[in-house]
Amino acid sequence: MKKQQVPLIVLSIAVVAALMVASGCSTVGPPKAEIAAADLAIQDATKSKAPQYAPLELRMARDKLDKAQRAMNNEEYIHARRLAEEALVDAELAEVKASSEDARRAANELQQSLETLRREAERASRGG
Repeated sequence: MKKQQVPLIVLSIAVVAALMVASGCSTVGPPKAEIAAADLAIQDATKSKAPQYAPLELRMARDKLDKAQRAMNNEEYIHARRLAEEALVDAELAEVKASSEDARRAANELQQSLETLRREAERASRGG
């Protein structure tokens, strides 16, 4: 081994060891804020048209929030935080998907109305 590589290897080992010690000593608190945010997002999605247009995503959000709350009760805070974050994303997806579907339907209705008006205008311009 070259002399230049030895200090680099020693430094790398020291950094890895320090990270392992730091992560082992750190305490992870309960993810109360993440669970509250997910719960609020689910409530918002429920008030939107998500139950109608994105029921699967909304159900997934609720299921993950329930699992997050159980994990928190079991003091599995890292797992609970991850599940709460996933529940938040699922709830936001449900709301966005519902909003998108609602906008798509409104655009289709508008397009049909415009087509009806166009046909009536053509008929009127032909005299009958």
